[in-house]
Amino acid sequence: MDKKYLTMKERICFTLGAFGRSGIYTLMSMFTLVFFQNGAGLTLGQGTTIILIGRIFDAINDPMMGMIVDRTKSRWGKMRPYLLFSPVPIAITTILLFTAPFEDGSTAAFVWALVTYILWGVAFTVQDVPFWGLSSVITPLESERTSFISTARLGSTFGGILPALLVPILYQSNLGYNKGFFISALLFALLGCGLSILIFFVSKERVPKMDHTPSFKETFVVLGKDKLLIIVIFAAILGSTMVTANQCADYIGNYLIIQNYTDFSKIFDAAGNLLPNVDAAAAYDFWIPRGTIVTTLTVAIGVGMVPAMALFPVLRKKLSLKQIYIGSAAFGFIVHALCYLVFSGDVTNISIILLWVFLFLMGLPLGIYNVITYALIADAVDYMEWKTGERHEGVCFSFQTFLSKVNAAIATFVFGQILGRSDFKAVDKSLVDVAGRQIFFEQSLDTQKMLLALVTIVPAVGFFLTIIPMLFNDFTGKTKEKAQKELEDARQAKMHGVVEE
Repeated sequence: MDKKYLTMKERICFTLGAFGRSGIYTLMSMFTLVFFQNGAGLTLGQGTTIILIGRIFDAINDPMMGMIVDRTKSRWGKMRPYLLFSPVPIAITTILLFTAPFEDGSTAAFVWALVTYILWGVAFTVQDVPFWGLSSVITPLESERTSFISTARLGSTFGGILPALLVPILYQSNLGYNKGFFISALLFALLGCGLSILIFFVSKERVPKMDHTPSFKETFVVLGKDKLLIIVIFAAILGSTMVTANQCADYIGNYLIIQNYTDFSKIFDAAGNLLPNVDAAAAYDFWIPRGTIVTTLTVAIGVGMVPAMALFPVLRKKLSLKQIYIGSAAFGFIVHALCYLVFSGDVTNISIILLWVFLFLMGLPLGIYNVITYALIADAVDYMEWKTGERHEGVCFSFQTFLSKVNAAIATFVFGQILGRSDFKAVDKSLVDVAGRQIFFEQSLDTQKMLLALVTIVPAVGFFLTIIPMLFNDFTGKTKEKAQKELEDARQAKMHGVVEE
């Protein structure tokens, strides 16, 4: 039987850290566009432009951070130092990101949003790259690594569900968008800061370091030989829109469900003017409270992700990563396309129960994707070591962190740009009811159909495209078994001080 390296304390603290960090990341990825538009008063075009600029900056920032990590030498290792010092900057920039100190829609508001978004990205990257990179050096055994990553991603998923539960309730209350998001940012910043620092105190870096530190040029040359890493990068970018439904649940809830159960004649007169003393709750007639509709939708996706992530280690014993990836992507394509076919006939009468079922099914492939990309990146690190004798955990996992942000950014950008070209009516923050709750405009039938297509057809295309690069992955089967055996023997020999002649 193989020796076990991981301790229960490491597993628990890493999972808690992933939980805390995910609350911050989900707040940013799911609600930044909503806040830019409805809190800072920016247009959809301005909001999506900020997100795109931030992700272009990350294209440089994340790999550079990976190279810095690979060159770090300290008594704590090369990953752990950053886990100690990064949480506080992340907490501060998260709070600043969801603060709107300037006039709605002004140039100053745009610049503030852009600068705080980029600063948040830098702060989060400083922690994100070594946090997930640690998973490739915390144990030399692939079997331990697979279960370790799966457990951590489960914690991350549950952490992502928490803001989806709480944030819509806060900003749709009489707090409004600005106070609601500020309180949300404060809560998740403190929670994430407190939990994510735990892993520093209990973890160990067990996989031996390289004998020399390569130059930046050498790093790029070696990465260019890592076929598996290149495949994973292209698959992730082509499949970016897979996460659109998850990223844009706020729009689904407000305009495909809440709108269909709202009597707008009780809110606006025939000329479109707000009636006096309007009670938004009285105009809304459905058995689920308005403030929790979005929550139920995001939870439905999250509930679908959880069993898929828990099942991943079981699937891994019977199937290759390539087979699991392609199979789950094909399933995702079918489910999203079927959802569009079922609801496109009448978007004004969508059954929320049936929608929950579809969202649950949509969550299944997303749950697999949430785990398998980390396993594939870890494989890419091993592949490069097997082929070249060099390990670059920091750089390789910087691409994973970059790609997770790119996925969210491209999905949000595509969604916002297409929706911005429709007759979509954005929120007017001055329109509130007698209790201070935000009033939403009624969207046209064409806009509702566009929204449905954006969260079904667009993700389906992403699932289809992501399969293509993965077809060329040949680090599987006997080839991978041979490589893993050679690497594990070499690592254990080196860890025990055995030098082969």
